[in-house]
Amino acid sequence: MQMNDGQRIPASRETVWAALNDPEVLKACISGCDGLVLTSPTEVTAKVTLRIGR
Repeated sequence: MQMNDGQRIPASRETVWAALNDPEVLKACISGCDGLVLTSPTEVTAKVTLRIGR
């Protein structure tokens, strides 16, 4: 997956980094996310429900 963009977040780097590594925070930010599992210190597996069409 490639992600290209930038956003300024009014929080410290430590706070942002902790949120990015918190499965519950990530789950709340991903539309349709049914669950996240940390499979290793550098990998996350996500279950996401997508709807295509109407």
